[in-house]
Order: sequence, then C-alpha cells, then structure tokens
Amino acid sequence: MRKLLKFGHSMTAITFLGSVVVLWVFHQQLPAPSDALEVYSAQRSAMERVASLVLMPSLLISLLFGLASMAAVPGFHGAPWAWGKLVTTVLMLEGSLLGIQSPIKREAELAVAAMTDGDLVGELAQKLAAEQWSLILIGLVATANVALGVWRPRFRSRATPAS
Repeated sequence: MRKLLKFGHSMTAITFLGSVVVLWVFHQQLPAPSDALEVYSAQRSAMERVASLVLMPSLLISLLFGLASMAAVPGFHGAPWAWGKLVTTVLMLEGSLLGIQSPIKREAELAVAAMTDGDLVGELAQKLAAEQWSLILIGLVATANVALGVWRPRFRSRATPAS
C-alpha cells in the first residue's frame, strides 16, 4: 500500500509541475491581443483547459495521496518534513486557485467575449506579469515540496556542547 501511495503521489506531482511548465510556455508564446485576437483567444482557451483539466486535478489528487500516506504510514505522523510538505501543498493549492486558474479562466472568458465585442480587446493582457510570477512562485513552492519528499530533512536541533 505504501508503494502504491508513493507512486500515485509522485505521478500527480510530476503532472502538476508539468502543467505549470506548459502554462509558462503558453504564456511566453501569447501574441498581443490587438495583433492576433483569434490566436490569443485560442491559446487562452487551451490554457484554461490545461489549468482546469490537468493542473488543479493533479494537485488535488496529489494532496489526497499525501494525506493518505500520512495516515497510513506511522513514521510520517511526527515527521517535520511531512508536515512541511502538507503546508507547501496547501500554499500550492491556494496559490494555484487564486494566482493561476482563476486569472486564466477570467482571461479566457474575456478573450472569447472580445471576439464578438471589439471594445473588450483593450482589457485583455492587463495582468500577464502577475500570472507569470504566480507560475514561477507556485513552481518554486512545488519544487521545494518535492525536495522535502526526496531528501526528508530531519530538522533536529544540534545539542550545544557543555561548557
């Protein structure tokens, strides 16, 4: 059971980080909406699908595998690294919802609306830098989360030598 939980957790973590990278690449390839609105809209729709169908489900399933591992393996109950992974996962969940998925979904909806109402084009691509920074920060937190699971630091204080 332990190996199955570890495998599931690892695979979903890989999927999550991969989707962050895919979204980053999409961001780097976005044309200016005023130059190529159809391409911008199509890419934003694809980004929304990646965020909704890959990013968030993989993160939620990874969280469930992690919680199941913490419950099933007694050695994880008091391990500081396991609690650190839980904290970083909660940060990734909130950050992904607020900083990645929600802005991408709003922008995709606005891009589709701009296809029929040209006056909305000026409202597009206003927060690209914030989205990119969210992807970077969440990617770094996810990398720290993986590092905690791989190296499993002990976080023990060193006893001070007697004087």
